[in-house]
Amino acid sequence: MDWIESKIEAIAQDRRHGAAQLAGRAVEVLATLCRRGRTSTPQDLVRQVITAALRLARIRPSMAPIHNWSLLFARRFSDLTRKVSSLEELRRQGVELGEEIRAEQQSLLWQLVESARPLLAACRSLVTLSYSSTVEAILRQALPRETTLTIAESRPLLEGRRLFTMLLESHPSLRMVTDAQLGLAVPDADLVLVGADSILSDLGVVNKTGTYLAALVARAHHRGFYVAADTFKIQATVASSTGVLESRSGKEVWPRYAGSCDNLYFDITPGHLVSGFVTELGILDGPRMGEQIVTWREVIASLGHIR
Repeated sequence: MDWIESKIEAIAQDRRHGAAQLAGRAVEVLATLCRRGRTSTPQDLVRQVITAALRLARIRPSMAPIHNWSLLFARRFSDLTRKVSSLEELRRQGVELGEEIRAEQQSLLWQLVESARPLLAACRSLVTLSYSSTVEAILRQALPRETTLTIAESRPLLEGRRLFTMLLESHPSLRMVTDAQLGLAVPDADLVLVGADSILSDLGVVNKTGTYLAALVARAHHRGFYVAADTFKIQATVASSTGVLESRSGKEVWPRYAGSCDNLYFDITPGHLVSGFVTELGILDGPRMGEQIVTWREVIASLGHIR
């Protein structure tokens, strides 16, 4: 396995980082390929980048940002050949393209933080689960310091504990609960805020297992349930009925009886349970998020020439 294969495989096997972070890694891999790819012509380099982008787009079916950003990088890089004929210049611009896209991704994150500020300004108690770099940034920057923040640990790898430790200094009123206690924690909160790995064509939300249960409890007790996700997390051609949910070895749940353990990493929360989507465009309700799905369906159709 050469270096590009090892980088792609590392993203495929990563269980520590969320969709947004892994999308950034995918862009970095493609930019590095622009610089290091073994080829003698611009056309061969473009083919290598497109091939790698297609691989990246398929390795994590529950994570739309890896798919979307990889294909967008490939399209933009391919478009460079219209004005660049030198291989060395194409390499240089490919590296610059990677830097530009990473800056776009970072900008989206801070736009989400600003979108969330009005929602969280008067919040006195909030529940979340698992780990999301997007949720971490929002809570760190926009949640009042005195707000009681309850985090579900998210079995089996306990990603919620990571979020807990990341926020210890900025939020002293932290509480950690088991996933099974969400039914007790959510009714006492003002709202629930979670991340997302994908937003499907019917507004279904793919996120760490336990999200659907939190949404059901929030609906039963008339609490707001909000999803923090930029529009690059839209998976416009996949519906809840056809979405692929990643699963891993039962050894993570109970090594002694691994063969008897189910270990689905993600579940799908129906869109009608979502109070609003915190995006770079502001907080969108279902119909407005639906408009963004239509836009992304057109974007994905326009990428057909690189497939």
